[in-house]
Amino acid sequence: MLRKKDFTKLPESELQIMQLIWDMDKKGVKDIHAGALLAAYPEQIGHLALTTVLTLISRLQKKGFIDLEKHGRANCAIVLADENVYKRKAAADFVATVYKNNTKGLISALYSDGILSKEDIAELRSDIEKDGK
Repeated sequence: MLRKKDFTKLPESELQIMQLIWDMDKKGVKDIHAGALLAAYPEQIGHLALTTVLTLISRLQKKGFIDLEKHGRANCAIVLADENVYKRKAAADFVATVYKNNTKGLISALYSDGILSKEDIAELRSDIEKDGK
């Protein structure tokens, strides 16, 4: 059972910034800072003021998702939280809170709403059978 203290769920605005930071980090960008985020992702966050992005970055640091290191005049993000670990914990938290640990109910909802296709199910079945052997 997932305990609350094991997982810090980010609000949507902070998660959006963290996802962009993870993306820049994967691309090998070394100077990840508010100005760089605004320049690299104008469609996603161009509507936000620089001060708002700085605030969101500061919150991510306080929550332990990133650390900040001074590079010239900019505070650059150093990624501390693993994206895949966060996704797994977020998924487990979602299933636990929204579906009361009823994974079958979640999968059924995804399938009945057309989000999960028959091809997706076939791939999942294949993956499960591989893992089971």
